[in-house]
Amino acid sequence: MAVVDAASHSSSELLTRLLDGPVVTGKALDAHQLRFDEYVVTLTPPGTSRMPNGVECRVRVAPTARVTIGVGRLTVGRFEIRPGPAWDPVPVFGSIDSLPPGPQPVSATTASWLPVSPRDAEALMAGYVAGLFLLHKQHAKAQDIASQAMARAGLQGATLLRHAARGEVPEAVHDLLITGSAGRLVAFDMSGVQWLRGLVSAGLPFEPISARIASSPRRGVPTLT
Repeated sequence: MAVVDAASHSSSELLTRLLDGPVVTGKALDAHQLRFDEYVVTLTPPGTSRMPNGVECRVRVAPTARVTIGVGRLTVGRFEIRPGPAWDPVPVFGSIDSLPPGPQPVSATTASWLPVSPRDAEALMAGYVAGLFLLHKQHAKAQDIASQAMARAGLQGATLLRHAARGEVPEAVHDLLITGSAGRLVAFDMSGVQWLRGLVSAGLPFEPISARIASSPRRGVPTLT
């Protein structure tokens, strides 16, 4: 078996508990997604946005590959992936003068801009939940909304909602909150815009024209068209 040293891995308790626990056999969902019971592990190539449920490495997963996780390692087919340095998925950023949270994106007041695909809807809700946690410290509310949304979400979406309820988000969201620029988040993948919309709905003061966090709060409920 070939040994691969990962560039990093998420330090989230959700992932490390699985990684350090007993060996569990999983299933390949696609070239980068591995399912272990109800939890999805994402393999992210170095240089791309790291994920709160992720291991950063160049391994691609064959559809029929045997995958296991536990006792400090992840095996994918003929590769044994050893975790690299831990990466904290909870962003550390300066003060943001946020607006009060708007209504949940699933409410009728936002129906005009709800995305059509399930993955987009899940990313939108994850952004909203993460915004409640990170911008307003509304931890109990974030957990409650995430738990309800997980019941309707797919495996990957439910995994990311569990992380969002802990303030654990993709690295591209870190960049937005630290630098103020949405460039990397919007370019993240098709769901990046939905993460941004969820954060804005949760009260992130954002200027669409400049694609940056506003330097001062605006009045009213935040929107992003």
